[in-house]
Amino acid sequence: MKPSECFLPLTQQTGLIEQLGQLSQDGVSRGRIGVDFGSIGLCHIAAGFSDAMIEFAKGFATWDLAPGHYILQAAGGVVLDLQGRPIPLDYGLGTMDDIRKAMDHRRKFVAASSLPLAREILSAMTLTG
Repeated sequence: MKPSECFLPLTQQTGLIEQLGQLSQDGVSRGRIGVDFGSIGLCHIAAGFSDAMIEFAKGFATWDLAPGHYILQAAGGVVLDLQGRPIPLDYGLGTMDDIRKAMDHRRKFVAASSLPLAREILSAMTLTG
């Protein structure tokens, strides 16, 4: 993805960026949101290298999201769609036709180390389209 496709939409998230600059309730600074690409970003959350990851520009293909999603969920993290619904680990890939359909599907999401953090991020975002 071109940097303009990834980072320019993030710059429009003024409410989110403002929230990242504030201290958390325990007085610790915030803002460790990953800008990695693919499942590695979700693995970074699972390992504690970052607290959350947002994909709202282009979306991840199933094969980019699923491996890291599995690892993050096993570590206690969550992946929500932009409406705040959990994305299930069962991607419904039971047949070759299901797999073909999944090749064209992309998901936008918030992944975080905890459900409250994911919901807080979503509430701070300005979502369009």
